[in-house]
Amino acid sequence: MALEEHERVSAVIDLRMQEYETLRSEVIQRIAARQQMAGYSALMTAIAVTLGGNLGWWRYLLVALVLLGSALYLRDSNKGIQRIGLHLQSLEADINALTIDIYGQPALFWESRRQEQREREKRTWRAVGVFGGWHLRKPSKELPEQRTDSNIHTDARTSNQ
Repeated sequence: MALEEHERVSAVIDLRMQEYETLRSEVIQRIAARQQMAGYSALMTAIAVTLGGNLGWWRYLLVALVLLGSALYLRDSNKGIQRIGLHLQSLEADINALTIDIYGQPALFWESRRQEQREREKRTWRAVGVFGGWHLRKPSKELPEQRTDSNIHTDARTSNQ
């Protein structure tokens, strides 16, 4: 591989790694937000149950609404994390193909291995995971198709007009 080509591929790897690190940071932030939401909903539920004696039947409605809202938020958050994970897998494959060309070995594997573990789960746990949002039923349908070079050039030309 010529030096100029090596530098070009290294630059592409650097750009892909920046995107990879950004998405990993987003996953970490989403997990932190999810945990914080679980804590707040547990606190609100405990307060409503213990101090809401004067609320009567409204107390039960309040607890049910907090729990339902929290469950829906957690499910949506889990699905978002899984979608990011799918994109991370495609970045891993792209980066690994480039690093194999330059260095002779792959550099990344965390998301791909984690997805393989999810796929090996028993059917019952998969069903629970689909309901909870931490397992995608049809991962290939969760990501938009990648843009082709012709789409990018077409979009750039039409947006400048």
